Amino acid sequence: MSNPIKEKKEGHGHDAADALPDADPVTEPGTPRSIELAHSLPIERLHGGKPILTPSDHSDWESRVVLNPGVVLVDDPAMLQTLIRKWGLDDRQKKQLTDAGAAAVMLYRAQGRVVPSKGLAPSYMGLAVFTPGLVLVWRRETPVISPVDSFHNLGVEDGRCSYINGEFRFLYTGHYRDEKRGQNSVQICLATTNDFINWKLHGPLKGNLNDVNNKNAVFFPEKVHDKWMLLHRPMAGPDPKSIHLAEAADINGPWETRGMLMASYVYREFRQSWIGAGGPPVALGNNRFLVIYHQGHFAPNNEREYDLAATIISFPEPGVCRVGRRIEPLMRPTGAEEQKGDASLGVDNVLFTCANYIYDEDIIIPYAGADSRIFGARINLKLLLDEIEKE
Repeated sequence: MSNPIKEKKEGHGHDAADALPDADPVTEPGTPRSIELAHSLPIERLHGGKPILTPSDHSDWESRVVLNPGVVLVDDPAMLQTLIRKWGLDDRQKKQLTDAGAAAVMLYRAQGRVVPSKGLAPSYMGLAVFTPGLVLVWRRETPVISPVDSFHNLGVEDGRCSYINGEFRFLYTGHYRDEKRGQNSVQICLATTNDFINWKLHGPLKGNLNDVNNKNAVFFPEKVHDKWMLLHRPMAGPDPKSIHLAEAADINGPWETRGMLMASYVYREFRQSWIGAGGPPVALGNNRFLVIYHQGHFAPNNEREYDLAATIISFPEPGVCRVGRRIEPLMRPTGAEEQKGDASLGVDNVLFTCANYIYDEDIIIPYAGADSRIFGARINLKLLLDEIEKE
């Protein structure tokens, strides 16, 4: 492993594996705080807060829940027209996307019937195409990645998609049966595509990230000080269930973890809390990135809650990382469809995202509610950045 991350205090959001002597005791992760919203940002739940994608009764692979969407915005005109032809869209669908000038391409996790040989309802990866404002245009009837190969034979889960070096790169959690250990495990896997229909499955990500159960991996969109970076969330080992940073000289790896980047705060309302990455970090210039991430909690009665949060991560010089003021939470579950999930496969009181993108002056966040259906939200980008950066 390379040297641990050197972190510096910035604003009110400093988080260090080893707290600095001058760290603000009010905002250190170990100091209890309240989960109540601490901001007044106007957040619009799109389409009146109604789901933008729900399970399909016509397909047994997605008949129970759809969740945790990864989305990439395709706004290059030539690429958009090429994809429209590849997907075989009808004239109405072509016009919708052409008039919009872009497509929000969604890769979503779906579960349906239980497979007796697996002992569970395996997760598949589905494909749906939306306008940038998250109006559904087209939904593929069959999955684009199925849980067949040994490295994800129990589920293809929670993918994050990025366009890097001329192709779409998809990091996802491979849920699989580890026969050597005699247990079910999870690992970070990679797939690539040019059309979202035909995929090259690369299997487990090269490097040391899968030495322990690991998930919630997402690429940074560009090199940082001549290194590729990604976020991940190990389930075991040093500083588990917190956001870690990894780096590689080549986008294909091998990837080496650099250790914990930020840990969860402690909340008075919960007995345990943790965090993990959301969608791809958004480049802001000068090696600064907006990061939307999730918070998970166990209440004293063992009920769960998942919220969304935001911060800015910056790399002012090689080997140095700064975590800015953290908006925790940014969003909490509201309304029956975000708070009550499928009786068998859903989880109540959950917001979870694997995606975000910039459109016009807003950041659009597609997210799952109650692990059962998919929604969208919109936040003015400038207002969000101002909120994070204020003293």
